[in-house]
Amino acid sequence: MTITYWKPVRISLLAVTLGAVLLVAGKLVLYPSTGNFAATPFEFSESVPLADWQLQKSAALEISDNSEVKTARKYEYQKNNIALEIEMRYVVNTNGDVESMMKGHTILKSSPGKLALVSTQGVGFHGILQKQNRLYLSSCINPRGGATVTAEQFRYNRNTRDWQANRILFWLLGRGNIQDRRCLWTQMSVPLDKTPPENAQKILENAWVSWYGWWQPRFPEP
Repeated sequence: MTITYWKPVRISLLAVTLGAVLLVAGKLVLYPSTGNFAATPFEFSESVPLADWQLQKSAALEISDNSEVKTARKYEYQKNNIALEIEMRYVVNTNGDVESMMKGHTILKSSPGKLALVSTQGVGFHGILQKQNRLYLSSCINPRGGATVTAEQFRYNRNTRDWQANRILFWLLGRGNIQDRRCLWTQMSVPLDKTPPENAQKILENAWVSWYGWWQPRFPEP
């Protein structure tokens, strides 16, 4: 009796699955995606709270017209005579390679060196780099999945996190690709004139956890 009951249910599920596959295949054949969809306009907030830090000022950063960076802003915070600078960039159609982005868009573009990868539970990956008299932390806040630094990490998130019903529907409606190749690229830094590198790294990583926790649920709508 149980087998008889479940048989039509299985047939119905198979029919729905087959229909969805045929619909996606037909859309792909008849209306192939070019991959160049306009991102929803977005502007960074002038003021962003950061635990234990006092915002001193913020200002928009210049971007080029042909850049994958669509908007950018710099924030300056202060705590216990330590100045923290944070640069935020909204990046679209990216492969998520933070080192490449640093070479093209920040003061580190001249031989930025190799980022030391660090993983934080519940947050994801970030990179650490010492350059002259500053220590930098850089990472890519993803629309889904933890923060990433390398193209491989970013691609893994896209392959495992973006294949959801809402993203497939988003693509079927012609509003974008299934894979969401956007990133809130974050670069934090503190000077080393008053703080040794090991303490500076702790300062940056504590600020990063708070910063990520504020931004990730507020990732821009597609």
